[in-house]
Amino acid sequence: MAENKIQQIGNAVEKAVSEQASRVETAVSELSKMQSKGLEQAAAFIESATRTAKEQIAFAEQMGGEWRKLMLAATRSASEIFAPKA
Repeated sequence: MAENKIQQIGNAVEKAVSEQASRVETAVSELSKMQSKGLEQAAAFIESATRTAKEQIAFAEQMGGEWRKLMLAATRSASEIFAPKA
C-alpha cells in the first residue's frame, strides 16, 4: 500500500513536471513570435523614418535652390532699376 502511494505521488510529480515543461515551451515559443514581430516593426519604423528624412533633405535642397533663384532674380531686377541708363 505504501508503495502504491509512492507510485501515485511519483506519477503526479512526473505529470506536473511534464505539464510545466510544456508551459515553458509554449511561453518561449510565444516570446519568440513577439520578439520577431517587434523586430519587424522596429525595422519598418526605421525604414519609414529614413525615407521621411531623405524626403525632407530633398525638399530642403529644392527650397534652397528656389530661394537662390529668387534672390538672383531680385538682385538683377534691382540692379536694372538702379543702374544708370545710357
